[in-house]
Amino acid sequence: MVVTLDHTPTPNTPAARAAQAQEARDVADSLGLPPLVPHGVDEGRPVRVIVIGAGFSGLGAAIYLPQQIRNLDLRVYDRAEDIGGVWNINRYMGVACDVPAATYTYTFASNSKWDKFYAGGAEIKTYLSRVVEHYNLRPLIKLQHEVVDARWDGKQWNVQVKDLVSGNIIKDSADFIYYSPGLLSNPIWPDIPGRESYKGILRHSGKWDAAKEEEEGMDWSDKRVGVIGVGSSAIQIIPVMQSKCRELVSFGRSRTWIIGTYGDSILASMGIDPSKQSNYAFTDAEKEYLANFENYKDFRMVVEREMGLQHFLIHRDTKAQNGFRALSEAKMRSKLEDKPELADRLVPDFAVGCKRLTPGPGYLEALAQPNTSFVTDDLECFTPTGIRTKKGEEYQLDAIICATGFKADAKPRFPIVNEVTGDNLQDLWDYEPVSYMSVGAPRMPNFFTVLGPQSHVGTGNLLIIMEAELAYAAKCIAKCQREGIRSMTPKDSAIQDWIRYTDAYFPRTVYSTECPSWYKSGGHGTIRTLWPGSSQHAVAALREPRWEDWDYERDPQYKHSMSWLGDGQIAPHYDPAFYFDEMRSRHKDIIHI
Repeated sequence: MVVTLDHTPTPNTPAARAAQAQEARDVADSLGLPPLVPHGVDEGRPVRVIVIGAGFSGLGAAIYLPQQIRNLDLRVYDRAEDIGGVWNINRYMGVACDVPAATYTYTFASNSKWDKFYAGGAEIKTYLSRVVEHYNLRPLIKLQHEVVDARWDGKQWNVQVKDLVSGNIIKDSADFIYYSPGLLSNPIWPDIPGRESYKGILRHSGKWDAAKEEEEGMDWSDKRVGVIGVGSSAIQIIPVMQSKCRELVSFGRSRTWIIGTYGDSILASMGIDPSKQSNYAFTDAEKEYLANFENYKDFRMVVEREMGLQHFLIHRDTKAQNGFRALSEAKMRSKLEDKPELADRLVPDFAVGCKRLTPGPGYLEALAQPNTSFVTDDLECFTPTGIRTKKGEEYQLDAIICATGFKADAKPRFPIVNEVTGDNLQDLWDYEPVSYMSVGAPRMPNFFTVLGPQSHVGTGNLLIIMEAELAYAAKCIAKCQREGIRSMTPKDSAIQDWIRYTDAYFPRTVYSTECPSWYKSGGHGTIRTLWPGSSQHAVAALREPRWEDWDYERDPQYKHSMSWLGDGQIAPHYDPAFYFDEMRSRHKDIIHI
């Protein structure tokens, strides 16, 4: 209870405090006093956020933003039939994460129940579904709803959304857009003539629900199968398919480094020989041990540190890079000792890390098996019964799996237009996708990107960058909400300085050396995909926004730079003594004398 000046008890509740504040405003208005913005200093105006994408990033936004921002109205749109992003789209045989499962979770939603050291795609999808249910996100998410147009009118984003079930166009609007559509969602078929003429089983890794197919009776044991590609999906498909089919032919022109598993030191500490384990399966006793969070944390920290330290290996022409290359080649040749001629065709002639690194559990071992052959010749065409190479050799195949990846293109699928300036992000990102520190897009107000241009990493943990970008966006939205800012846009000069930094950084690394790589996404071979530094570097750099790198426009009701102070009140939801614990928390040495 609180006591007023006339000693009448008044409840110390948010409603009572709000009523008192409103009475003071009404009295000021009746006296004709100069107007003030009628809210408490930290009250925060209502804001609406549209999140595009319901994968790791979009779901993370749906969890984190409501925890950090008051008066928030949030909606998530995704064109898919379920949540999960890349883990909903990719259902091919052997699909799995190529970083250790212990690190492939939100930091705030750990999981000790992984079946294997590298988690399968279905298991990751299950993890995300459990997270969605725990945080009750389903009411916020509109599935099979595709954003087809977004336009900034100077006040807000006006968005058109297509209901993919009914075909209807829905109009929506928001103060902010959180753009997280993902890079790996548009499959690319191989540029080989005659695909329509092939009469056998034809699949693309990005459109293949292998588990469902096998549930419906698919039997590979009598089939001769061809797999086109040597990227991450092919590297995962081949070990599983090789064990199922009669004969497997791997078609691959390019080379790639297979580096072995992360976390070898912790597997060794568990009495496991990493060289003899393609993907270690945890025992029930180990799962029970990891169910204790401190045990899980210790386990994860070892893996995180081992992954983080790999950043030192990507600096070109260093002892670490040269040693890593020699070790990686020795490991590859050891696993191919039964087919030494295959090692000569597979071991790359470029630096380790120039292309995306992959541990490839079981891949080389599968290629070394008697029922597997590896073809590096250029492919001329599909035939009705298989594939013909440009050397004229024909391969009769019962099934062909095109593991040829996705169009890793940051260019939006739909128009994203600033109607004030006339800029369309499709045009701005057509030649070369540039960002502001991976979180802002040029000339796009109140528009935050996650895992877009300059977000990805060649080593380390990608998800911690995603969480850092989330926290950054939340701070920006909170600033606008608190200070009466209608819009914030990264300055062109700051974007140019960011580009100068990235272009000075990457020549120091193996990423800029010669090799075929989707990292080189720039229009003239520049690197616009990766963060210019380690994943830890990204987290540290994004910890606090550089407010001076942004242009701001105030809401008209905020007449000057101090209007955000409101009318001298604090927000009603605050305890009148909120400051005590807050101030104590700033000190490391607290005493009570």
